[in-house]
Amino acid sequence: MALINQSLTTRSKILITYFNQHCFNIYNSNNEYKGLIDSRFTVFLDGIGIYTVLKLFGYRDTQRFNATDLNYKIFKVFTVSQTKLFLVGGRFGSELINNQKLEKKLNIVGYQPGYLDEKDIPALIDTIKHASPDVIVLAAGVPNQEILASKLSDHLKFLFLCVGGFLEFYFGTKKRAPQILRTFGLEWLYRLVQEPNRLWRRYIFGIPTFCLNVFRKKTKG
Repeated sequence: MALINQSLTTRSKILITYFNQHCFNIYNSNNEYKGLIDSRFTVFLDGIGIYTVLKLFGYRDTQRFNATDLNYKIFKVFTVSQTKLFLVGGRFGSELINNQKLEKKLNIVGYQPGYLDEKDIPALIDTIKHASPDVIVLAAGVPNQEILASKLSDHLKFLFLCVGGFLEFYFGTKKRAPQILRTFGLEWLYRLVQEPNRLWRRYIFGIPTFCLNVFRKKTKG
């Protein structure tokens, strides 16, 4: 939160994202994403899996977050301070966006839905410049949102916050797991049951892949 407040106060460019078990797998298979995480982003750890791994590697001062819970706190700050937000990603209709502006008192100054082609980026940059936000919130999924944030940040000096699917929970278009599952780090299981067609590969294949990647890194020292 201190870093976000600093960026808003000084109007400095900062790129922030989360890093969880799924991100770790992508990090080990996507060189562009790996390079961005290593060099351009401030990262916070999301979930018990990646937290446990870093503990195994000897990082004793590691702090674990739940990205969704943290983003709720961040958006509360945005609401109180009336921070100007430009949202990128997801598929939310204009009526929903307008309702959220009124219901949650969000200061949304622009919204770009869906996923963008390379040719669409210059027009988006112009739109964002015209809207003059304080924060650009990207909800396009890993690694698309980080890659897009990096490209935009070459031309724009704002706070970039990558949130994945958080806006779906925040806007109420998807339901979160019960608190008991969140407490025990099992929110992923609830999501898998809710969206098996979309998420089965991420978890059924992703968990063994994660363990294999951890083993490889551990044996390499």
